[in-house]
Amino acid sequence: MHRTRNIVYLAMLLSGLTGLVQAAAQAPIRLSSIRHLRKGVDTWPLILNPRNDAERRVNNYLSGLNTQLSQSLKDCHANYTEQMGNQHPLADNSGEGAEFWMQHIKVTMLGPVFLSVLATTDFYCGGAHPYGFADAAVFDLRTGEPANPLTWLVPSLKASLVEDDKPDPALEKSVSAAGLLEAYREATRHECDRTYSDDQSFLIWPDANSGKVIIQADRLPGCCEACGIEASFTLEQARKLGFAETLLQAISEAHKQLTRG
Repeated sequence: MHRTRNIVYLAMLLSGLTGLVQAAAQAPIRLSSIRHLRKGVDTWPLILNPRNDAERRVNNYLSGLNTQLSQSLKDCHANYTEQMGNQHPLADNSGEGAEFWMQHIKVTMLGPVFLSVLATTDFYCGGAHPYGFADAAVFDLRTGEPANPLTWLVPSLKASLVEDDKPDPALEKSVSAAGLLEAYREATRHECDRTYSDDQSFLIWPDANSGKVIIQADRLPGCCEACGIEASFTLEQARKLGFAETLLQAISEAHKQLTRG
């Protein structure tokens, strides 16, 4: 009798410990404060006190992005010096025509399934005019690897990844799908409609704060970067559009954690 009771108590204890471990694994991660590589240039944040190999793997990717950012600043300076010489002051973020590089970081999800970080960059390194672009880095916290946006879309959308010259494997590749283009045009209703090509590609990222899916036109020509407008879709809208339940459930859970907090 006593042995049976002890076994029951042990089972209850193990069940409680398992629940605590699962709760800890699903708890939102914490990121370091966003630092400035120089004035106006945010660095990619790192996970504070990573709890497992997957989170340490994410930090390796994020550290690589910061290394690439430092190199990009050096390349920008060298290119500006070669093209412009001493015609304008260097590294003056406020001087029109001067070399500049600005990067703003926004964290859009902190788990439990995905870490999503968005970088918006504007720069001028010499030449005819400044440029700008957005990059998303979305990681699967279960594996520590960059998320594959194709897995967020149902096969019937016939989406494809766009191979490009992204400087780091941590940066999300953009996705092209006729259904996304149609929904994007409908959502933005903007004079930029004619800018988007039939094979227009899009960045996709989850937003826990709003509980929505965000898409943005990517790889636009330099003259039309202002047409990279963010379009948001509720989970129900995204479901009808063809987004997979795995992504929608992850966003729903992250949004609930924020509202409970």
